[in-house]
Amino acid sequence: MSKNNKVTPPEAIDERSVDPIKKPSILQDAKLSETTTDDIDQPSLDILPQNVPKISSEEAKAIINNIAKLPELDYQLARIDTAKFLNVTLKAFDQLVKSARNKLDVGKDEGLVVYTQPSSEPVLNIALIVSLIYQIIEDHIACTDAVRVAATLWILMTWLIPASDILPIAWINAPEKRCGKSTLLKLMSRLSKKSLSTSNITGPALFRCIEAYEPTLFIDEVDTFLNDDEGIRGVLNAGHSRDGSNITRCFGDDHQLITFNVYSAKAISGIGKIPDTLIDRSISLMLRRKMKNETKKRVRDLSVDTTNKIQSQLARWSNDNMAAVKAAKPVLPTYINDRAQDNWEILLKIAMILGDDWLEKAHNACIEISGIESDEPSLNEQLLADIEIVFNLYGTNRLLSRDLLAGLCRDPEMIWSTLNHGKPITLHQIAKRLSEFKISSKDMRTLDLRGKEVRGKGYDINDLNDAFTRYLS
Repeated sequence: MSKNNKVTPPEAIDERSVDPIKKPSILQDAKLSETTTDDIDQPSLDILPQNVPKISSEEAKAIINNIAKLPELDYQLARIDTAKFLNVTLKAFDQLVKSARNKLDVGKDEGLVVYTQPSSEPVLNIALIVSLIYQIIEDHIACTDAVRVAATLWILMTWLIPASDILPIAWINAPEKRCGKSTLLKLMSRLSKKSLSTSNITGPALFRCIEAYEPTLFIDEVDTFLNDDEGIRGVLNAGHSRDGSNITRCFGDDHQLITFNVYSAKAISGIGKIPDTLIDRSISLMLRRKMKNETKKRVRDLSVDTTNKIQSQLARWSNDNMAAVKAAKPVLPTYINDRAQDNWEILLKIAMILGDDWLEKAHNACIEISGIESDEPSLNEQLLADIEIVFNLYGTNRLLSRDLLAGLCRDPEMIWSTLNHGKPITLHQIAKRLSEFKISSKDMRTLDLRGKEVRGKGYDINDLNDAFTRYLS
């Protein structure tokens, strides 16, 4: 600015006429806070032109996801302008990016799963490849023919996920150690699509892996942690059906809700029982310890070239036959329950495309394995069965709650005598389990075990007959 306060064009400014730069005076703290305001955290309606068209939420999500993938320096350089463009506060923008990064974090390791390149040649004889998979399982694992058939078809299922709305869990189990559970798990992982193996995993890691990779999960030693981890059980349960495969979790200080899709193929291995909800969603692959005169090959001696070639051929065949498998309508066995039919449907669809021979094998395996699974009732079903026995034993239609409890615990070898860490089941626990069948105790007059007329809370067999018919017949 010249001394006579006239505005001079930049190219005509005389450097000698410019006032020297004055050193700014130091402001007091109060004045400093008044003069140094930051409007970045305020909505940018006053910054952006009001006639700028609003972008859709999907476009905003795409922008945020792209920003979340940037290196930190690039992110810092872009965050202010992008927040203004989206018309959100900087704090809100940072939180949105953080949430997006949470979903992308697990995807940073590109080597976590292997993506198989489909064979360049079409697969003209899929039955030959499937027979080879069946033979590999027989060469390495001591099990029944039904288990070999089910494991073979389950491996093919992992390449045909879009063709099914239900993905049964492969539950590899055995009564004791050294029965080949981990061996079968490893063998199946080497032949399945996008395998991801672990011996332990947390709930958050589980659903992030599935969201990022859509892998085939192989979880070993589930007996060491699964029963005590409700988060993992919830994810495994939700991932069984395409319709109910979305789970929602909170992230960040402001507890933002983020939805994850957990629909994927999963195989689990362990000794002993797993929760009933998982048994219901699984196909049991029960193994047995090999005889001393039996010889089985070691998985580490199985050629990688062989398994890689099989995977490449399965990738090509599944791409070419996805629509055919999805459209297949096999006849489901009528004498297994509805959930078992759901679990086996995709395997029977695949078998139907493979041909009559494999369809017959799959049907027989389904009957055998589902029959074994249904042999052991759930704890609630066992309670109903034992209550029916108690009523028949005492020859009465009415029992006081305390007399029913005594009848259930009459045999020290029955589960009810030691249900509570060595102590008997309680009246409250009986009532809670029966309430799931819409059965409750009521005030009544009846005879006690000594034939004396008594009054109190108890159960009438007429209130139980409907549950007996539905769940015990």
